[in-house]
Amino acid sequence: MTQPDCSLIVPVHGHAGITRRCLGGVLSQRASAHFETIVVDDGSTDSTPELLQELEVDVVRHQAAVGFAGACNAGAAAASGRYLVFLNNDTEPREGWLDALVAHADANPDAAVVGAKLLYPNGTIQHAGIVITQERFPRHVYGGFPGDHAAVGRSRRFQCVTAAATLFRANAFRSHGGFDDAFHNAYEDIDLCLRLGQSGLEVHYCAESVIVHLESATRDFGDYDRNHRLYLERWRDVVEPDDIGYYLEDGLLELEYWDQYPLRMTVSPLLAEVGRPAEEATAAEIATVRARQVFDLLRENAHLRVRLLDELERDEARERP
Repeated sequence: MTQPDCSLIVPVHGHAGITRRCLGGVLSQRASAHFETIVVDDGSTDSTPELLQELEVDVVRHQAAVGFAGACNAGAAAASGRYLVFLNNDTEPREGWLDALVAHADANPDAAVVGAKLLYPNGTIQHAGIVITQERFPRHVYGGFPGDHAAVGRSRRFQCVTAAATLFRANAFRSHGGFDDAFHNAYEDIDLCLRLGQSGLEVHYCAESVIVHLESATRDFGDYDRNHRLYLERWRDVVEPDDIGYYLEDGLLELEYWDQYPLRMTVSPLLAEVGRPAEEATAAEIATVRARQVFDLLRENAHLRVRLLDELERDEARERP
């Protein structure tokens, strides 16, 4: 049997309706890359097992949930592709997404990881790479920006990308132990990207691979505080902040120097607001509040969409003989 270019690994835990939509879209698309599809059913208690029997996919089943890291690692263990492509089930990949990831990896042999552009359903950015802030925390860069903004339209290197839709070179993934299950549903991807980076391997963002993501709509974040503490213990004194460099590179932050201070700083209103005394509320500050409210509504709409798809799947399952 010919080795596939990619092993597409989809970890799922319940939410059969959203899984059907994701896999249906993936399997119906044409791709130049030859790929196998492995679904890791991580202890689902709904109609997911019956759904997976209907589809042309390989299934790894856990009787009890082990979490994102363990599910992905189990899928990788069953995979035979030279690339491992992890995909959340709460995604809707656009045509050509997989070929774009493979083409980027083929063209950049030092890239051990290639992450996709993820959009919210309204077309704004959910993921276009992850920066490390001045506080040493990972943060999705340009979240909420228009999906066609120039700052997110260029493929390039980052320290980290999200594993919601990401290609790994299989040999690099395995030689570094895969995802560390000491983390539970948070920071697993950050930790692995940073470990790969310490080995001199590169992490890339591919702007040409585009996927709609219902972020957090199907995910249990486990003990987030414990995950956060573990990240800080491992990486806070190791990682180097890089967010300002991207803002400068993208022309969203400009510095003008002269012989004395203060510097002249120009900041795009898309990127930030300049702090003012609390009593001086401005239109920009009001806009910031409105933007946060829109973001919260986007997340709530994503949850409602998933619940609707789950209900439709349950209704169809009851009607099947």
